[in-house]
Amino acid sequence: MDRRTSTAPVVMIVEDEYLIRVMISDELRDAGFHVVECCTADEVIDVLNAGIDVDVVFSDIRMPGALDGAALADVVNRQFPDLTMILTSSEAPMNGAAVIPFIPKPYEPAGVIRLISELLQGTSGARHR
Repeated sequence: MDRRTSTAPVVMIVEDEYLIRVMISDELRDAGFHVVECCTADEVIDVLNAGIDVDVVFSDIRMPGALDGAALADVVNRQFPDLTMILTSSEAPMNGAAVIPFIPKPYEPAGVIRLISELLQGTSGARHR
C-alpha cells in the first residue's frame, strides 16, 4: 500500500472472528479509513515487518496462536513505538494492557471510529504512542 498517494489513515483490524472483522472493517472503510485485515498476531507482525504503513492497530485480546492481543501490544510497543494500539474484548484487559485504550465488546462501530479519530488527532484522553 503506497501511502504517498493517499492521506487516509490506515487501520489494521486484528480479529479472528470473520463476521466481526468484516463488520468493523466495512464500517471503517465507510468512514474513510484504509483498512488492513489480519486474523492473528503473527500475521500482524509479518505485515508490519514488511513495511506496510499503519496508523492504528485495533486488536481483539483473545485470539488463537502464539500471541494474544495483549502480548501483541507488548511486541508492537517495543518494535513500533509510534504505532497506536487499541484493544477490545468481552473481558477487561489485565496488567500492563491497562495503559492501552480499550473498547469492551460488544461495541458500537461509531464508538470505535470516534476513538480512532480522537487518537489520530491527539484529542483523546487515552494514551497515544
